[in-house]
Amino acid sequence: MAEAQPHRSDEGGRRAQHLTLRDGTVMAYRDLGQGPALVLVHGWAASSEFFDTIADRLADEHRVLVPDLRGHGETPAGAGAASIADLADDMNEFLTALGLDRVVMLGWSMGATVLWSMIERHGPDRLAGMVIEDMSPRILNDESWALGMSSGMDVEASVRATAAMRADWPAYAAAFAPRMFARDRAAREPQIVADALTLLTARNADAMADLWASMAQQDLRASLPGMAIPALIAFGERSDAYGPETSRYLVETLPAATAHGFAHSGHAPHLEQPEEFVDAVKSFARQALAQATSKQTIEGSIS
Repeated sequence: MAEAQPHRSDEGGRRAQHLTLRDGTVMAYRDLGQGPALVLVHGWAASSEFFDTIADRLADEHRVLVPDLRGHGETPAGAGAASIADLADDMNEFLTALGLDRVVMLGWSMGATVLWSMIERHGPDRLAGMVIEDMSPRILNDESWALGMSSGMDVEASVRATAAMRADWPAYAAAFAPRMFARDRAAREPQIVADALTLLTARNADAMADLWASMAQQDLRASLPGMAIPALIAFGERSDAYGPETSRYLVETLPAATAHGFAHSGHAPHLEQPEEFVDAVKSFARQALAQATSKQTIEGSIS
């Protein structure tokens, strides 16, 4: 197994860095600011660049780390078909290699699936809290589960979507991009859709199809009750991806969760209402870190 060692490739303000993972894949990430660590994990077909609207604002209180997941941005997919488990193991390796503890992690969309899978596979000990942005623990719907993707995504629809990705990724991305945002915003601000589409189109069709297929196989519902760390459920009240009932389910199922709805946002509140989103994350992080410090103090006095 390759030793994971971070090295800096740019001494500029964003401190572009790279981490060689266990299989030799080189993960790119951004490193901003100083203070308690805050790790932002992007969604499917996105990249670290999708957090540009909030990273600098968060960096006035935090050390903000923003990786490109496998197959996204500047990080290659690696050999073979990447899976959610691979991404989860990558993130655990990332935290370990950088010596990060008492971390607040934010997972947007698939990034939340990666975060939950990381906790399921490696435990929550390094985390002070988690922010879940507009995601379900199971994206596929069936007769017993209706809190997956709002578009009626079931097994058959997922198979069709995967085939469409492989057949014509630019066309699939063009159809997908507007659904990231509240419908009125997408119509009123076409540039926000165009900017997202430019980044989405750069992805590799097979890598995206592989990860979509893996994400569609995930069912993390049984693991959520054991994730007893503070959680903020951030959701867009106008999301075309998941309804507000999905966020209510998460608040009811996770042991220490609260919700914050963004009235004018769709699937990407951090892009659509960045100032309110940053305020909510900062407030949550302060509380989560205070609880982690208090818990550590109590455990230290007992030992």
